Amino acid sequence: MSKLTDHLSKFLPFSQEDKRYVKERGDELATSFLIKEALKTGAYLAEELEHQNLNERIRFRASREHAVILGTMLNRIFDIRKEDLLSLYVVYTLSDSQTGKEIIQPDAIWNFDLCKAMADEKHPEMFYNQVTLCVSYTRNEETEETVLIHLKENGGDEQTRFIRASIMRTLSTEEGDVSFSATQNQPETYSLLFAYDLTDPQRRIAEFEKKVEKVAEKYAKGKELDADETALIAKIAPEVGWNYSWGHEAFNEKRYWDALLYLENAFYLLKEKFFDDTLSDEGLDVFYHCCYLIGFCYDEMKLYQKAYYYLSFVWPLDNITYNYEYINCLVHAKDPRAIQEIDDELGRLDALKEEEFTEETFSYYCFLLRRRAYVLTDMNRLDEAEELLKKLLKTDDRTEYIQGELDYIKQLREEQQEKS
Repeated sequence: MSKLTDHLSKFLPFSQEDKRYVKERGDELATSFLIKEALKTGAYLAEELEHQNLNERIRFRASREHAVILGTMLNRIFDIRKEDLLSLYVVYTLSDSQTGKEIIQPDAIWNFDLCKAMADEKHPEMFYNQVTLCVSYTRNEETEETVLIHLKENGGDEQTRFIRASIMRTLSTEEGDVSFSATQNQPETYSLLFAYDLTDPQRRIAEFEKKVEKVAEKYAKGKELDADETALIAKIAPEVGWNYSWGHEAFNEKRYWDALLYLENAFYLLKEKFFDDTLSDEGLDVFYHCCYLIGFCYDEMKLYQKAYYYLSFVWPLDNITYNYEYINCLVHAKDPRAIQEIDDELGRLDALKEEEFTEETFSYYCFLLRRRAYVLTDMNRLDEAEELLKKLLKTDDRTEYIQGELDYIKQLREEQQEKS
């Protein structure tokens, strides 16, 4: 055997009877083994990349100490409360069999762990081929509704397992509620990618402590701290710093659902201190930035009402970074107040003195004009939107985006002419 085969023979899974076979075809088998391992690693990296950057409505990460709770997911997506739950039926599917069970206790339904449901009780290291959940609940204390959830393993490695959740809320037609428009008869659907981390939590605790020491050293030398670092040295409860720090890290990696697991914990802890009037000035800054981050996450997940709740905390602060996201939230939600808020902001900026109109202010001004054109297009005021966008082409460096909006307006006009 070659050195390559000899090195790999220590962990190649062959029995004693196959030793001669391994010796004869050692290089071929070793190469095959390495290719399979490379493909496995590549598949893991692809799933991790999708989980962090895919433009999905929701991303969710869990670990052994942070379960993926069914009730939390239903509440955040559909605003379903625990007292609304009626029953849960779960079907576990293996390659050669199916088993099912019904749960009717609201607490048990709410606390159902989706990741644990995928693991075989007798062999926890093995996952079921798929798990299907049927959740029944009441809406408005009258109508019975159904949510279907399909779970299937989606790759991973010994450190992280990925689970794809396909979710659908079925249609419910009440008396007098009839629509012949196909767009009005589509069920509400979501696609979630869970990342289930199997690493030891002590490792993350050690990383956190190392980060705190590094920030303390930086602060002692008088260096400028970013928002995350400020939270670590602010005079707030240690658990706030822990949740905020990990939430901020997940946010920077565009893992928005993961970030919410931590940031919302930090928000509620900080809110209590806010009402007790025990927040330091640094702690208050952390509270507001936490509101901004949570609002940003919900906006990315297209849950605009929740986003607006948190962003409304920071809108009065007149912080340009926060203002960007607040305006985006109103525009994305097609909020009737969007056009007025944008016009008010433009009027305020127009009143600034020349020396106050910085490069950052100019970028914000152009952003507001682009958002105004977007809203005008949504309102079918195409002439006004087109005129504004053509003016922007001369001053705004986002020419590719602006031209795309002009092309879209042209397409809308062509479609309207075809219908008339």
